[in-house]
Amino acid sequence: MPRLRYGRISYVNVAPIETAFDAGAVARDADVVVDVPTRLNAALLAGRLDVAAVSAAHYLEHRDSLELVGDLCIAADGPVRSVLLLSPVPPALLGGASIAVTAQSATGKALLATLLEKLQGVQPAYEVVDDALAAAASGRPALVIGDDALVARKICPPACIYDLGEAWHTWTGLPFVFAVWAVRRDVLAARPDDVAALAGALAQGRAWGTAHREAVVDAALVQAPYHRALYDDYFMRLSYTLDERALRGLEHFATLRQAQGDERQAEDVRVAR
Repeated sequence: MPRLRYGRISYVNVAPIETAFDAGAVARDADVVVDVPTRLNAALLAGRLDVAAVSAAHYLEHRDSLELVGDLCIAADGPVRSVLLLSPVPPALLGGASIAVTAQSATGKALLATLLEKLQGVQPAYEVVDDALAAAASGRPALVIGDDALVARKICPPACIYDLGEAWHTWTGLPFVFAVWAVRRDVLAARPDDVAALAGALAQGRAWGTAHREAVVDAALVQAPYHRALYDDYFMRLSYTLDERALRGLEHFATLRQAQGDERQAEDVRVAR
């Protein structure tokens, strides 16, 4: 039987789990594909991958065909640093504005839309662009995620930076889950032992990363060379365990997204009449 096909996020935010495998400290029996979250989302759903780290919003939209792998996630219980709205005007003034968004993340855009619509009461338009960081540098409101967001914190005025993890926590008091590890239900049914073995290896990788934080930071510095203090702070803020509070945050987000969808559907019916 072929090895499982596993999707790894290409950003440094997975270093606390993945460094163990790169260092040879933990082994996994899988063929690894490295890519940005939205392409991993699509590949998993299309059957080109068996297990992957995916956007939390994608998982919530496809729970009928996806199952969580262990208790792995990427979450923040406060500022996340790597999912940012960069805007020259306050979020409450973005009604009707055009916001440049990266095509690489489903969860970041979904969270931004929820925060702006539900918290600020505004409905901007969203334009997918190739380089959201460049759009922000030109003065446009933009959603910037991942490694580009770490760069943005160095080059953008602090008054223009809105951390979406911080905004969510201030509003709800809960952590926000940005990514989860998921398996297709058909794969889990056909190969439960292989999926369990991979889940165990990933949990070992997480444990190794917790015990070897210096090595994790070293690996991040090789991939994206910023300064060590930034990564020390960044990885301290992130959680990789889907505990009870993180699950509550994930389900609360699911409820809000469902309510948004219901409201839009009702509005479409009203307009059609």
